[in-house]
Amino acid sequence: MRRSLQGTALAVTLAVSMMLAACSNPLAGTEQPVAQDTTADTAATEEPTEEASSEETAAEPVDITETAYFEENKIEYTSDRSFTVPFAVGTYDPDTLEAKEYKGVTVEPARDAVITLGKAKEVKCDKDGYKAYTFDYTIEGIVKVTVDTFDYDADYHYETQFPHVDVADYYSGNLLTYYPNLEKKEEGYDYIDKFTFNNKAYEIAYFNMESYGDSSESDWRIDEASDDSRMQWYEVTVSEQHSMEIRVPEDFDGLVLAVNLNGIKEYDTSAYFEYMGGKDRKVFEEDPKGYTYVPGACAFIKFSDL
Repeated sequence: MRRSLQGTALAVTLAVSMMLAACSNPLAGTEQPVAQDTTADTAATEEPTEEASSEETAAEPVDITETAYFEENKIEYTSDRSFTVPFAVGTYDPDTLEAKEYKGVTVEPARDAVITLGKAKEVKCDKDGYKAYTFDYTIEGIVKVTVDTFDYDADYHYETQFPHVDVADYYSGNLLTYYPNLEKKEEGYDYIDKFTFNNKAYEIAYFNMESYGDSSESDWRIDEASDDSRMQWYEVTVSEQHSMEIRVPEDFDGLVLAVNLNGIKEYDTSAYFEYMGGKDRKVFEEDPKGYTYVPGACAFIKFSDL
């Protein structure tokens, strides 16, 4: 979310984005591959030896199946529907979109942001053998802007960087690619991610729409810490609304929502879109940009429970 201010006028130009997937075997009714031993060796004599007979008796078919990532990692679900998470704020140059400092201006989060999950709703799906759902969630945070009223650059610009709700696949453990690439839009969806589990291929398609809530500003106040009337500040409440549609196979119940409770703690104009964008990695796989899901510092919600 980006904001531009000139004098005391505040213009909101929010620009950020995100990221949803859950649980049960999508392979019900599918024949699984088996490993079967060959006939046991026999001795060179006419009668099989006692050892050979024993081997033949033990040669039973064995099912070869994969273990779902969430089961293997003993990931548990939460019933919570609201989460507090850190978010970042920074000033930037509107021409280059790079971080920029402005004379006499400081911006910072006043407190953690709040993510609130909405309800999931099944909607019409035009593709045979598939079902579709819509899902909404909101993120709201408060930004504190402090200026040196005697000497500051009135034409300053700042933005918020909120963490998003991710979608994960219970079976493969992959986070879905979140940030939409319009050049790859297929069948009305931003992305169609394809997975394979126990030799069965399946796909999850989705798109994300963002809108931005009205901002509310407090009055200017004197900075009590400095007890100096020239240092004044105000707070701005900012919010994002996300609306997602997700399409999965009719017998699939492996969608999981994921919230990284570590949030975003450092403002970074380049890394933000990268780690909020293409993830193509397992839930607990390390993210080189620092947005790694750490066991014990994240929350997972079974989509079918919404």
